Amino acid sequence: MTRYLPTSRGWAALLTALLGGGIYGFMVSVRYVQSGFGTFLGEPVSPAEWVSGGVLIFLCVAACLEAFRRGSRVDRIVACVAGLLTFLFVREFLSLLFLPVRQAPV
Repeated sequence: MTRYLPTSRGWAALLTALLGGGIYGFMVSVRYVQSGFGTFLGEPVSPAEWVSGGVLIFLCVAACLEAFRRGSRVDRIVACVAGLLTFLFVREFLSLLFLPVRQAPV
């Protein structure tokens, strides 16, 4: 039965991708959505948020590559799922480049 469970490499890749995206989501500036207008940032993204996001993305990619290269078959499957989560995390990270910064609604 244990051959169907990932080893520590697979769990590390999956947890890094899940927790990295979740932690960064709570760390970034507040986003607002106005009806019929779109999404904007309430305040500019600080350099610490950019650096921490880049470090988290690097850790996620490194964990996925390690699980895919040196893990078992189940680890490779989990690494692919973690890679998809990392891709979504990178997409959200890069979307901060294009969101305008406006005054927060009152």
